[in-house]
Amino acid sequence: MNKRIMALIPALLITLCLLAMGAVPAAAIGEGMKADRGTPWVDGEIEPLWKRADRQKLTHVTGGEGRSDTSLCYVSVLWDEESLYFLFELIDNDFTFDAPAGSPLNDCVYLYIDEADVFGPTWKGGQTCICLTPAAGKSVYPLYGDAPADFETAWAKDIDGYWNIEFRYTPHTLDLTKTDKILMDFRFADANPDGVTDCFFNWSDELGECETDSASWTYVTLKKTASGASGEGFATAEEAAASINRTPIEKYMFMEGTEGNHNEGAANIWDGNVGTKFCTSVFSMKSVVRLPKPMTIDGLIMATANDNSAYNGRNPDEWKIQGSNNKQDWTDIVTGDESFFDEVDFTYFAMRVECDTAYRYYRFYNRSCKSGCCQLSEVVLCSTDDAVKALDFADVEVELTDKDTLTNYESPARLGSLTPETAETEAAPAEVRPAVEKKYRRESVIPGVVTVCAVFAVLGACAVIAPKFRKED
Repeated sequence: MNKRIMALIPALLITLCLLAMGAVPAAAIGEGMKADRGTPWVDGEIEPLWKRADRQKLTHVTGGEGRSDTSLCYVSVLWDEESLYFLFELIDNDFTFDAPAGSPLNDCVYLYIDEADVFGPTWKGGQTCICLTPAAGKSVYPLYGDAPADFETAWAKDIDGYWNIEFRYTPHTLDLTKTDKILMDFRFADANPDGVTDCFFNWSDELGECETDSASWTYVTLKKTASGASGEGFATAEEAAASINRTPIEKYMFMEGTEGNHNEGAANIWDGNVGTKFCTSVFSMKSVVRLPKPMTIDGLIMATANDNSAYNGRNPDEWKIQGSNNKQDWTDIVTGDESFFDEVDFTYFAMRVECDTAYRYYRFYNRSCKSGCCQLSEVVLCSTDDAVKALDFADVEVELTDKDTLTNYESPARLGSLTPETAETEAAPAEVRPAVEKKYRRESVIPGVVTVCAVFAVLGACAVIAPKFRKED
């Protein structure tokens, strides 16, 4: 027994030495975040859609001159088929934005994204760090890696005098419809008007290692339903439409469809009444409608029926929305499975749709469901048609603003259209990045010192107990 213990001691020492040398990457602390599906209007205002999102606080203090008791940052994440959306709520009593773009001497947020899922040493292809500051000309600064493929950002003060930043990030390589999780981290630099950084607040990274090792970040899970934070979607079609910023078509002429059970026929999914449903055990399951004229659709809303929570497996599992102009040749516009829904009752789910062709006929088509008896209460198409867009939905909570009139809004197109006289174009000087790197290196020294001390402690213990083992042997 004692000989076996002695044989294990060298392996233990080697492992500790590797940790001290940094051969084993740091592990993320394990915070979790779920990003709900939804398309917010990027204008700096916190619309109702954000109130349903998973909101988390940055709690790990990893550097700076000292802890601040008056500062805080919350972050929320949404996603759709094209982009990731971030909301940062910054709380402070002495905001300052006088330093160059990208500098931690501004009150700003650093967003870390690992599109390539490297989960290791930075900076490699696909890893990005973007500095977001609520100030004109400084709002989006790619500190490391590539700039986003496309972006929008807007910022505004709330009623308490704190700053909110909204940011739309379009990835370079990620297909968000096929991605389940993305490695991310967030850092808030709490700056002081006297020219120092009081604190760095991190979400996942505990030790200030996010600049050198993306293994200290954490995965954000993309929920594959068009839902709020509860995972139970929306109570009305209007709320669902507002979540994707699309306008529903209200009237349809039902043409034909698969036979339903009793009075639960194929026409019911187009009647605007969530209390009726299309329920059948006949597959393939079809329901065809005609529109007043050919229209291009840009969104889809579907609602579950009355008893999905009691009888699971009834949601459509191989469904399509198809278009046609002769009711014979059908083109697939969007396809999906039961993951679009949750097992809940009378609940609407929504998604944006890309389609360049106007169709007169639309068809809901489904091949199967898990239980063998499929049901659906509503299908609502959204359209880009001017007549549909002109409809007044007074009960929709979101009141969209004209982004071109906002002074606190920036995108590549808007920045390109502004003249030097109307926009600040100040770039960060060359000394910004080395200064930031030096600060982060200083923050990361303490964990290394602790690890080295632990190694020496184990060595000392081994030196004491080894003679005893030899004597007993």
